[in-house]
Amino acid sequence: MALSMFERAKRSLAQAVVVATAFGCAATTLPTRANAQETQVYRGAPRLPDFQGADRRFGTYRTRISNEMRTGPNFAWRYAVVEIGCGTSCRFVFVGDVSTGRVYDFPYGGEEFYMLNLRYNVKENYVTARWISDGVCIEDFLEWDGVRFTSANKRVVGPRTICEAL
Repeated sequence: MALSMFERAKRSLAQAVVVATAFGCAATTLPTRANAQETQVYRGAPRLPDFQGADRRFGTYRTRISNEMRTGPNFAWRYAVVEIGCGTSCRFVFVGDVSTGRVYDFPYGGEEFYMLNLRYNVKENYVTARWISDGVCIEDFLEWDGVRFTSANKRVVGPRTICEAL
């Protein structure tokens, strides 16, 4: 029986934990796809937010949000991550459900998350975020459950140069 890419990754992680434990290393828990319901990327017509109703608080950014959602999902099977610049090395982020038009806040963004860099994939429900704070590079793995993000492993990665090299 052929294993899915997710199952192979999960098995590899389990093996790595066993090896790390055997050598006395601390294991890091990474987010999984456990809460993800989708198995196929949404390919239907994109639904746009109701900026006059439920999503009116995002109305200031309606053009950027709508344009990104029209391109289809780029995260977690049916969502569009919308990154908007707010100055030098500054950005804030929204997440739009391309299948329903609903818009959600992203937990990080703005000037206090200097040089925010995000990594995400259309077939995964987590985001890796890195930014500079107080002269160090911070990284967080955020798992998306379809309504909100949960931090899975926020940590200091090292000096700010690590974030600057991205």
